Amino acid sequence: MFVIYKQYKNGGKVLIHSEVNRRLSDFKALISIANTFAKEGKMVKLTPCIHFKSDEYKEIYGVLIGTAYERKCPDLQIEGIFYEFENYTPPFRKIKISHMLNCGFKQSSCIIINNSRGASDRYVKRLINERINNVYFIYDIKEVWLYEKGKVRLLFKKQ
Repeated sequence: MFVIYKQYKNGGKVLIHSEVNRRLSDFKALISIANTFAKEGKMVKLTPCIHFKSDEYKEIYGVLIGTAYERKCPDLQIEGIFYEFENYTPPFRKIKISHMLNCGFKQSSCIIINNSRGASDRYVKRLINERINNVYFIYDIKEVWLYEKGKVRLLFKKQ
């Protein structure tokens, strides 16, 4: 069951599912990201990690059934599109960006990665392009957003 966490005058809302673990290390970042999109008037839902055989899974993630992302539980749903947020465990190293991309694209075709330590846009775009142009990566990459020091910005969007 989703509960309204915050509502904005422009119609934007942040809803959190009752089973979302609020003690996870990335919860504060997820709230910050959700509020950023909600301030733009979007409906944002923080979704839980639940078993794929449950009725609730079909209710929340039903559109993923039959896709490459079946059995996955992305972190956010923004305007009906699922997004996965990827965080890193300190200390930060540039190679972790590659790992975050790999893990994120296994969950959703739209991801948000924590880049608070500031890997260059050129470096991240190169990693994305390597995945698009490589036959060994079978990810359908649609959007990549960067979360940097409390702000979210679009880095890549499939044309």
